[in-house]
Amino acid sequence: MKFAVPMQLQWNGQLCTAVMGPFEHSAEREFALTVSRNALKDCNDPAQLRAVASNLLEGWAMMNTALKETMLENMQLRQAIGVRDSSLEAAEALLSEAVTALQQHEKQSAPSRKGLWPWRR
Repeated sequence: MKFAVPMQLQWNGQLCTAVMGPFEHSAEREFALTVSRNALKDCNDPAQLRAVASNLLEGWAMMNTALKETMLENMQLRQAIGVRDSSLEAAEALLSEAVTALQQHEKQSAPSRKGLWPWRR
């Protein structure tokens, strides 16, 4: 079974909606679900049910925390990539500006390379 997680992030100063995934349930997760289902089916008294429910609640809380941390890390990485891309674009613009200025300087200084006093030649 595949599933995806929608998320909102800021990309180049704009709010965007993206999708994390698709994810697939692992064999370990399917095993844990089967064990939990069997434990719930085998419960005969309230004390045993409380223990199983408590165990399931703790597992859900850990998975929820891990999912939130993964989503936060993913958003931070996407934002860092966006900042990097915009920084690279700015650096490219600065380099092209520097090349243009250098070419203009070379054109302006070309006559002076012939000599300090052009009439003496």
